[in-house]
Amino acid sequence: MKPLLEARGLQRRFGELVAVSGVDLRLARGEIRALIGPNGAGKTTLANLITGRLAPSAGRLFFAGREITRWRAQDRVRLGIVATFQIPAVLRNLTVFDNVALAAQRLRLRRLRDFFCLRASHLSGPVAEVLARVGLQAAWQQPAGSLAYGHQRLLELAMALALRPALLVLDEPTQGLTPEEIEGFVGLVREVAREATVLLIEHNMPVVLSLAHRVTVLDRGRVVFEGTPAEVEAAPAVQQLYLGVGEA
Repeated sequence: MKPLLEARGLQRRFGELVAVSGVDLRLARGEIRALIGPNGAGKTTLANLITGRLAPSAGRLFFAGREITRWRAQDRVRLGIVATFQIPAVLRNLTVFDNVALAAQRLRLRRLRDFFCLRASHLSGPVAEVLARVGLQAAWQQPAGSLAYGHQRLLELAMALALRPALLVLDEPTQGLTPEEIEGFVGLVREVAREATVLLIEHNMPVVLSLAHRVTVLDRGRVVFEGTPAEVEAAPAVQQLYLGVGEA
């Protein structure tokens, strides 16, 4: 079966610094793939190459059989590549409902004239459904900026789900969440994986080991190991890489 996403020799330079160096990556449909590595390993840079926030210095990227190496980020969103980020990208002065409605609206606006035909009533059902999935239905009238940090992260996830992703890229999604919220997040990602592929960048190793089908380990911009969670946990190279980090 052809992969949903395939990276071939992806590289990204910042002057003399090679942040991502010759990365090959294949993600299957419906897979939950974790991307781990120490700080500075190139995880977020690789995610930005996949989502189109950065252009590669070399290499090629394919999605659903199409080459998208030079596609803009907004065009990749329309194709189904959606991401959340380390710092929640919410509109703080708008309500929770309006933040998700804007994402849902973006999915439906294919032509300019669609804007004049789209009514709020067309969005209320899908928005309410997504807010219920992430547990924010009671906060729908609150300004996004008034939410606790962890809830802002859940709101950003709701905005991503409103775009109906085929590939959902989650960059440090459990940062700032309580243990109870993390437990809910793990269940939600399993549910999302029934309809989408998930690429999870995460430092919380219990979350990685409980969620991922496969794990890719980066160090200094290169893939140094790849395997199942059990294989990664037992690999001496990974243990050495995380010596003191995993224990902390």
